[in-house]
Amino acid sequence: MGQRSAWLLLLGILAAGLLVLPLREARMERRARVCLLELQKGLQRYVVREELYPKRSPLSGAELVAVLLENHDLAGPPVNPLMGAPYGKSGETDGVVYRTDQQAETYSLQFRDWDNPDEPLLELDSTEHQSLE
Repeated sequence: MGQRSAWLLLLGILAAGLLVLPLREARMERRARVCLLELQKGLQRYVVREELYPKRSPLSGAELVAVLLENHDLAGPPVNPLMGAPYGKSGETDGVVYRTDQQAETYSLQFRDWDNPDEPLLELDSTEHQSLE
């Protein structure tokens, strides 16, 4: 009975681990969606006022948040998708990358997760991917 209980316990731990990873990934993706949409709204406010997008490129999410907060284009810092807490300081890891063209007339926002940093998990831009739908 003791060995059987140990196997059941081990099986339970493995099953729990298999359930936790997808839940963690789904939660991170939801946070990334919300973050990108908040940054998109901030960029829309910025471009209405400045008539161009922020010219520095590329920017991390933390750097873009700092620019948008400085210009009052965001009401407050969004949640860092990877850390699960509001953006605090520039330079923190977040998986968000902002880019603009040389004329600062278009932009791209991408979210890349830790597991696959070469492929964007989510993407918003001012031309092709204007929605996360």
